Amino acid sequence: MARILIIEDNPANVELMAFLLAAYGHTPISAPDGARGVAAARAERPDLVACDVNLPGINGFEVLAILKAEPQLAGVPVLAVTALAMAGDREKVLAAGFDGYISKPIEPESFVAELEAFLAPPPAPQAQREGRPTVLLVDDDPFMLAVLAEMLAEEPYRVLGAASGEEGLALLEREAVDVILCDQSMPGMSGTEMLSRAASLYPHTVRLMLTGQQDLAGVEAAVQSGVADAHYAKPVSARTLRERMAEALLQQEARRRL
Repeated sequence: MARILIIEDNPANVELMAFLLAAYGHTPISAPDGARGVAAARAERPDLVACDVNLPGINGFEVLAILKAEPQLAGVPVLAVTALAMAGDREKVLAAGFDGYISKPIEPESFVAELEAFLAPPPAPQAQREGRPTVLLVDDDPFMLAVLAEMLAEEPYRVLGAASGEEGLALLEREAVDVILCDQSMPGMSGTEMLSRAASLYPHTVRLMLTGQQDLAGVEAAVQSGVADAHYAKPVSARTLRERMAEALLQQEARRRL
């Protein structure tokens, strides 16, 4: 995940941005004015800077000029996060050299995705470079996780296991995963929440749910919104599971070609 520097003098804005970034696995760093923002950028070497334009002391345009003039920071994307809304303000900001523009008040539903669009993609893990498909199973029941893994043991792809949504997201950071098969009811992070984050960070994955819940309203909503591609009921037979995985891998391959 990325280290993102927020240069903003409004504590409420900083708190909201930092909360959203942390919720999606990023590491937020903050500075309350331009001078300390420049110092933080030099010390922390962030992956991206989200900078207010109207800052006390050194304003956002000056911060931008300083960062872009330093060889070790020149390649770091700097986005203007500003309430400037007059005609021509966006063009002025981009003409000054900002890599992007996000208007205030920010939209919590899209803020992280807007920033992530400017982050360099991580290097492909070795398994992806070799072209070997990988399936990630996520279930908090160790017995069920072992049963599902055993059902797929003879298939021509790698099978990874995670005992929680948080553990699954951590694995996704390190491994190239083609298909995720996730339980819904887990302590802490639910399956739909885990898949929502995966959909944002790894849109090419095929995301499936396998649940024994009777109330499927949340699961069906996830499918309708595109967070999950399909859901299946527990218990599932080995033959059915293998068929579903084969279909999902074909879907993933088609998705990568788009």
